[in-house]
Amino acid sequence: MKKSKLLKLTIKVILIVVVGYLVYDNYYLITNKIEYVYTKYFEPNIRQDLNDGNYRKKENYAYVKINENTIIKNEEDAKNAIYTFLDAGWSEYTIKCDLNYTSCVNDVKKMVENNTYLTDLSNFIHPFNTFNKVNTTFNSTGRITLKKENRYTQTQIDKINKKIEEIYNENYDPNKNVMENIKIFHDYIINNTKYDTKNTTGLSDIDSSTAYGVLFEGVGICSGYADTMSLFLEKMKVKNYRISSNTHVWNLVYVGGNWLHLDLTWDDPITNDGSDMLSDKYFLIDNNTLKSNADTEHTFNEKIYVEAK
Repeated sequence: MKKSKLLKLTIKVILIVVVGYLVYDNYYLITNKIEYVYTKYFEPNIRQDLNDGNYRKKENYAYVKINENTIIKNEEDAKNAIYTFLDAGWSEYTIKCDLNYTSCVNDVKKMVENNTYLTDLSNFIHPFNTFNKVNTTFNSTGRITLKKENRYTQTQIDKINKKIEEIYNENYDPNKNVMENIKIFHDYIINNTKYDTKNTTGLSDIDSSTAYGVLFEGVGICSGYADTMSLFLEKMKVKNYRISSNTHVWNLVYVGGNWLHLDLTWDDPITNDGSDMLSDKYFLIDNNTLKSNADTEHTFNEKIYVEAK
């Protein structure tokens, strides 16, 4: 009887030792599995420290809306999460796919790999929060981390802000209404900028696609004109965003209770003799007027830029 009890005790001790050894030897594997199960099935939200950038607009539009819920349940959530990330100026943002949203990872991959799609989203945000590239990482629990390479450097932003402040202080007229002041900066940009024809051939060595080229080199293409005008509109606290077709970008401005088109590039036409010309044909016009001009450059997606219709 004693031998039987001793044998049972010995077996228990051996089992405890073996289990203890296995747990110790596979500690990281076991804890990783526990963390995996918790993260995938029980964690209610993503914990992360987020500090808004100085240029967050936090605006909702028909096509995109702010969504800070990090649990992504459908394609609309995914689109709005990417928009929120871009608009906020966060350097990094992690979201998590809901278990029932089985195509989540593939949908997000398609979105971030489609430059046209991302450009449309970035048209709604402040120019300084736009990007050169968006990178993503994915893990097995359905977490997706977004990172971006900024289009404007901090040095450029500091110089541009100083220049905008100088021009604004010299030209803004408090005795004039909003539309009249918009016209002042519309005219200023055009009178101090030439279209960079070399940019279309790839031979330009000037950053004419941004406000930096417009303000410091006096040369720009449509995106440079639009960014610069947007910065003055933001300075005046006038609601606006950029709007684009397949080949062109311009401004959409909310003024006088209406959304109106504003295209500085086409109001600064290239002349045969190289002389400067200032036009107002595309100055704060409604969509019917825009369409009546019957040019292909201003054909935009009305499902995206709903306010422009």
